[in-house]
Amino acid sequence: MNAPAFTSILDRPSNTIEKPKPLPVGTYLWMTVGQPKEDKSAKKGTPYVEFLCKCLQAGEDVDAQALQEALTNKNTGDVKPLTEVQLKLTFYLTEASAWRLTEFLDHLVGEDSQDQSPRQRISASPGRQFLGNIIHEQSDDGKSIFAKIGQTAPVEQ
Repeated sequence: MNAPAFTSILDRPSNTIEKPKPLPVGTYLWMTVGQPKEDKSAKKGTPYVEFLCKCLQAGEDVDAQALQEALTNKNTGDVKPLTEVQLKLTFYLTEASAWRLTEFLDHLVGEDSQDQSPRQRISASPGRQFLGNIIHEQSDDGKSIFAKIGQTAPVEQ
């Protein structure tokens, strides 16, 4: 399924454009895509590492009907494959929050690599799988709900 061309979106009646539904809460299998991005936040300049994560499958605790609704385009009726869903997972690099990144790296590349630096472990992260729990977070203005990866866990081998 191809995304519509930008110009065709601009030519549709505005009342046919709907806000997509977020993924329902629950556990999903994810895979990291490419090397993570290193940057600084726009507001405070805090350095961070951001992983792009591709959804591979939904767990048994995910509401199947709600998932179907979230993946269905209301205008066309097309159902987007779950594997086309991508979310970003961001870890801020501060003394108080660095443990979150190392915990994620334990889940992603394994606890047996803890003697390596986070940078070394990050370089081994592309294409690795993990379990991630979807949570819902409200936008700053309170008008929207977004799906976000909350807690993570290793994939049991």
